[in-house]
Amino acid sequence: MNSSYIYSLQGCVASLHASVGLVRRYLVSDANRSINFCSQLESSIASLDSGVSDLPRMKTVLKAERVFEVVPESEVNAVKTSLAGEVEPRLIELLRRAEGAIAKLERRQKNLIAKAELQEVRLQRQPRASPQDPESAVIDSDNARKWRTLQQKRERLEYSLSRLNLAAEQKQRQLRSIQ
Repeated sequence: MNSSYIYSLQGCVASLHASVGLVRRYLVSDANRSINFCSQLESSIASLDSGVSDLPRMKTVLKAERVFEVVPESEVNAVKTSLAGEVEPRLIELLRRAEGAIAKLERRQKNLIAKAELQEVRLQRQPRASPQDPESAVIDSDNARKWRTLQQKRERLEYSLSRLNLAAEQKQRQLRSIQ
């Protein structure tokens, strides 16, 4: 072979080695840049993931309707006045009914007291039967039982009357507080 040919081939081989070295350096630096870029991308993705991970909950929170709103005082006062206008006639009617029931119970109590007093007077006027008379003993025990029943009834009525009086007083206080 010709030495000039070998010499030119050696030049080509050297040039090829230089080109491969350049390409290698370029590829290595490009690979390093790519690796750096990939690591930057990974850190950016991690930041985005942490920022977006709460997104479904935030979507729900943002969809929620507002339940409480601030209402002007004038509107509150208007509603109070309207409500008082609706409730006051009903309260007055209930008070009237309660007073009627109280009056009825008072009349009934007076009647029962009068009846009990009349029974007492009758018992006192009645001649006492001798202990040997079994019929009068039965009558006395019947009267005593009736008297006890009437006493118990009177006590129940007095208790009912006191409860109704308390309820009426409470309704009157409520009515005054509304006005």
